[in-house]
Amino acid sequence: MTTSPPALAAAELLGAIAADPDDPEPQLVIADWLLVRGDARGELIVLDHRDRAGLLTEHGAIEQLLLLAAEYTFPCAREPDESTLPFEGGGGYPVQYELHHGGHHYYVRYRHRDLSVTIDDGAIDSGVAYPEAYDSDFDFDSDGDWTDEETASTLAVLSDAIRAGTPFPELRFPAMREPLPQYDGGSRRVYRLPEAFTRTRGIARDRYGLAARDYYRWHALWDRIRTS
Repeated sequence: MTTSPPALAAAELLGAIAADPDDPEPQLVIADWLLVRGDARGELIVLDHRDRAGLLTEHGAIEQLLLLAAEYTFPCAREPDESTLPFEGGGGYPVQYELHHGGHHYYVRYRHRDLSVTIDDGAIDSGVAYPEAYDSDFDFDSDGDWTDEETASTLAVLSDAIRAGTPFPELRFPAMREPLPQYDGGSRRVYRLPEAFTRTRGIARDRYGLAARDYYRWHALWDRIRTS
């Protein structure tokens, strides 16, 4: 059974998307191919384009887009930058890192299960006042020195949040007692869906997670259902 478009056709479609990421036609061709095979990502692409065109108004369709985006992330024709921003420092006790990015200064400090992130008093829309520090709020399950993997994953999560300008207090990290589910080959899912959304729909809190780049768009869609 064929599981992907013919190699030549796929290469042409991907080339067309790379050449003009804002052109919906090649993306919708892929969506049609997925829909024929019962792949929900085809519906996700179609709903996403309807929304971007201002044509998605039915509550049921918006809710379906919310659920599919939480499962697969919103379609992104342009490759997102998932590299870690260049934090400086490391070593010492407690371990400390600094980052100057976008005209702002970020200071990360951790020891055992304590993590604090301090940000200058710039105008970044992070959902918190500045300056602000988060001491022990993240409730890590690590006891003792962090591993290189824990350090890398923590800085990667912070990097995503800084790039997207999303709220820090809601972040989840792999080293936490109740981390978000792991998604193979996709963006890091570092935000839980709001309990008000999951509870009324009978969805387990750990079933879905949002990537930082999806945070504001997902919440804007949910607000359309809640406020109309």
